[in-house]
Amino acid sequence: MVDAPFISEELCTYTDRTPTTTKEKIVVLGSGWASVKFIQNIDTAKFDVTVVSPRNFFLFTPFLPSCVVGTVESRSIVEPIRQLKKYESRPLLRRITEQIFSNVTKETFEEATYFESACTKIDVDNSCVYCQDISSVSGECDAFRLEYDRLVVAVGATSNTFNTPGVKEYAMFLKELEDVSTLRDRMLDAFETAALQDDTAAKKRLLSFVVVGAGPTGVEFAAELDDHIREDLSSLYPDEAKLARVVLISSTDDLLSSYDKKISDFTAELLKQSPRVDVRSGVRVIEVKKDAVVCKDKATGEEFSESSSLTVWSTGVKPGKLVEELIEAIPEQTKRAGMIVNTSLKAYGTDNIYAAGDCAVLYTGTTMFDKLDNLFTAADNDENGTLDKEELLSLFSKPFIVDQFPQAEVFQSKVDEDFDEWDKDASGSIDRDEFRALLLDVDSTLRNLPPTAQVAGQQGSFLASQLNGETTKGFEYFHKGSMAYIGQEKAAAQVSMLKSLLPNGLQGKLPLVGEDIVLTGRLAEVIWKFLYLDMQISNRNKLQVGFDWTKAIIFGRDTSRF
Repeated sequence: MVDAPFISEELCTYTDRTPTTTKEKIVVLGSGWASVKFIQNIDTAKFDVTVVSPRNFFLFTPFLPSCVVGTVESRSIVEPIRQLKKYESRPLLRRITEQIFSNVTKETFEEATYFESACTKIDVDNSCVYCQDISSVSGECDAFRLEYDRLVVAVGATSNTFNTPGVKEYAMFLKELEDVSTLRDRMLDAFETAALQDDTAAKKRLLSFVVVGAGPTGVEFAAELDDHIREDLSSLYPDEAKLARVVLISSTDDLLSSYDKKISDFTAELLKQSPRVDVRSGVRVIEVKKDAVVCKDKATGEEFSESSSLTVWSTGVKPGKLVEELIEAIPEQTKRAGMIVNTSLKAYGTDNIYAAGDCAVLYTGTTMFDKLDNLFTAADNDENGTLDKEELLSLFSKPFIVDQFPQAEVFQSKVDEDFDEWDKDASGSIDRDEFRALLLDVDSTLRNLPPTAQVAGQQGSFLASQLNGETTKGFEYFHKGSMAYIGQEKAAAQVSMLKSLLPNGLQGKLPLVGEDIVLTGRLAEVIWKFLYLDMQISNRNKLQVGFDWTKAIIFGRDTSRF
């Protein structure tokens, strides 16, 4: 969702576009995974549904790295929202069920209403939203308000810069379709400009690309870029391709740290086989400059600089301005990572606001802060009233702590990486106040579920089923697995479908069925392509992506700038 300035009523009169209907009014904000799955499953005979988003298409975000280098064309991974809200786009099982039990057919189906506009303000007290057209072609004052009985906030999230100096000014992101063309243009421009240089050192500086963040997006972009240079650009820019470098910076010691250790190790080893890829693990970026990235080795404290003509920032997400303002307006909302929702996806502190996808944080248990005194006492092994690093690491690894607080693993990682941040007086240990600050800081940024397409899509479908009255159970995430393309026609897959079918107490304890299935290499790439093709939102997208892959295999990737 695009952040937009709020227009006051003094400057613009808001047209009331609230529909006149006896049906319950639902306003949906966003056009991503959660929104689309909700729209395709909600009972429009029962509810009047209005969708508001400045982006009039659904975007298959996992393929953004592929689009930058031309493996997949940008047009192949988008589908108009106006098409997706039609009867034909609803799931087959949904259509059959509605025909049998509700007598809803193509002729009698009522579509949702869509407005290509940005929501600029949510008025919680009066149950209405204020919106405006922020497109390049708009009227003199295309601003309006919508009243709602229920509001579904599914606007996604923005890139988290962690307030690192220079990121907003000099780094680039990979979240939207506009980012694809910007990155592609900068990358190819670097090769064209380098071809004009006679000095080898100047060429090297121009052909140094830095990717900050070793999650799926960062790793896939680094892998795709390496493939593109080796397979396509090396024949067009032979001298320059030999000098090109792709630097992948990870704040943790492992790549794809949320995946199985086997996947992390295989990925690191595969990338190291490329003469162009340098992996910097256990490194934090402390500043981004126009032509360089300043880093700090977390183990040694040494600072160093990496030349960069293109810096891609991919280190996690945070709420956008609209959601931040909504959180501030609701006292019960205490998470900085997003809107806290219960298992019905209703936002805490509200009666009629729901959140789904990347902007939501599912709350399913007790925060560690609630048990501060007990935790501090349990960790203070030498009973000296302070906790050193080893005591903290021991606390967050104790079985009874991990069982009660699933987020303990994240706390352990944070302590291991950033202990000095909470040891304000550099005493080598933290007191009770510093421990309180640690729990508050980490707890407020934690997410129980990852910000992925799987989670958002399942939440959207669940919320529609719940409002339709088709289920009374709370939301439970079914993890099908995690996949990532890691370069050189190889992928990594961690398939969890069989494991997820078991009760929680048996997961991880039964051989084969109770464990994740881990695949790496070419077989994993075949599975990755098959599953990602199946995940496309429409048959048109499936055909186009398949054609793009075939075209790239036969003719190579397009290397023109546009």
